[in-house]
Amino acid sequence: MFDHGDVDVLAVAAPGPELATKLAAIDLTAVNGYARVVVMRAWQRQASWASCRMYDAMAYVARSPMGGEDAPPELLETCSEFASVEIGAALTLSPGSADRELDLAFDLTKRLPGTRAALEAGRIDVNKAREISSETSCLSDELAREAEEWILPKASELTRQQLERRLKAKVIKLDPVGAEERRKAAKRERKIQFGAGVNGTASIFGYDLPLEKVAEAKAFINRLTEHLKAGGDDRWLGEIEVDVFLDLLRGRHLDTGGMAVKVELVAPLDTWIKAAAGQAGQTDERAGEAGFEPADLKDFGPISEDVLADLIKAAEAGFEYCWTVTADGVVVYHNRSAYRPTKKQREFVQARDRTCRHPGCERPAERCEADHTFEHRNGGTTCACNLTMLCKRHHRAKHEGGWLWTQPEPGYFKTQSPLGHTYDANPDPLPGGGIPRQADPEARRQRESVAAQLAQEDELIPF
Repeated sequence: MFDHGDVDVLAVAAPGPELATKLAAIDLTAVNGYARVVVMRAWQRQASWASCRMYDAMAYVARSPMGGEDAPPELLETCSEFASVEIGAALTLSPGSADRELDLAFDLTKRLPGTRAALEAGRIDVNKAREISSETSCLSDELAREAEEWILPKASELTRQQLERRLKAKVIKLDPVGAEERRKAAKRERKIQFGAGVNGTASIFGYDLPLEKVAEAKAFINRLTEHLKAGGDDRWLGEIEVDVFLDLLRGRHLDTGGMAVKVELVAPLDTWIKAAAGQAGQTDERAGEAGFEPADLKDFGPISEDVLADLIKAAEAGFEYCWTVTADGVVVYHNRSAYRPTKKQREFVQARDRTCRHPGCERPAERCEADHTFEHRNGGTTCACNLTMLCKRHHRAKHEGGWLWTQPEPGYFKTQSPLGHTYDANPDPLPGGGIPRQADPEARRQRESVAAQLAQEDELIPF
């Protein structure tokens, strides 16, 4: 009978021949569910141990000289050129799979001794071992072992996906220059492939595409899908998403009526400042220095400061990003980055201002440009409390001619000329005796707090 004491012993038993004998003798129909979980986990440790020994044997096969069953037990100094051919035939693997398995065997027996030890002890399974090998393959042996030592203490508590995500961030942190070089090299190999599928269908594949553009495309397709579903489309969300993707490739859905789309990103403050200041990718003493914390792009994982710099440029070009900036693990800033106002925002500001707000100008607001009172590149938000309508001439006067604008209250403006004179630039009150106010009263307080924070940091960050 398998009693409670046996369960406790089995729960911590090291894998190996003795554990295999114990497990083989257990009748799973004679134990309860709690004990079955313990047995299942013990078998998993045993499977990891067996996988480790199998990869050991594979590495030895690769160094075996030619000879039949009576050949002496000799080993070559290096791997045989056709070792993976022998392995593929023996294990019924395709050539590519045999090559990958042999690469893992050599990593475990030479390059990643800690990972091999964890696999043999049953602390990780072969999928996690393969992930560690794959994610560190771009690093030098020294850096690979540093990454290995960092991840192994926590690897047993992580899923394979969680382990992959953390290792990607660590690799970027250990070798930022190499990460950027690999990214640029991969982008040069980007391609699209079209192929026939089964049952009369087809497939489209894109490889090594620019991450910032893929993130934007994903967010746009998802938002448009939700918009169509909310409008009463009775197809499944997955069907709508695929059809939207194909429609966009064929030129449909290009007029979205100002539909807001956002991509979410979290970045440490130091990494953000360096990327925003254009220092990413520089070759001075600071650039490429290991130790910075990577940012994290929702749905895509850790990214380098060079990718972050590309995302900031994409935001400045008009696509909306939802930024969260952290310092010491605490959120210090959160905002949306869209430069261009939405259709509803523009219509509201046009109705509020009615004409160009420069003193004396009567050009209708519909023929003017929406301007950020507090400049967008310096932290100004895209909201009604920070927008005003200026004609092209007076818009240029503000940015190129030395005119300074403030908006003490939403819809109320003051402007100072290059010679120091200050003028009120408020629209005439609407019927009812007031100026329309922005719906969200928190937006102005948020803008003021951001401006105060930036002034305190003495940094101008282009949110």
